[in-house]
Amino acid sequence: MDTILIWILALVGLGLFVYFVPYKNIKIVHKKLDTIIELLNKKDNNK
Repeated sequence: MDTILIWILALVGLGLFVYFVPYKNIKIVHKKLDTIIELLNKKDNNK
């Protein structure tokens, strides 16, 4: 019984880790892309 409980907790913990860690990284990449797009738009408007 204890072994099954430990495995369930491990799987849930791993699932949460996989869900939240890339999500934070995606937010960081998204901010950088927004900045790049903004700079490109300013460059196009100056022509």
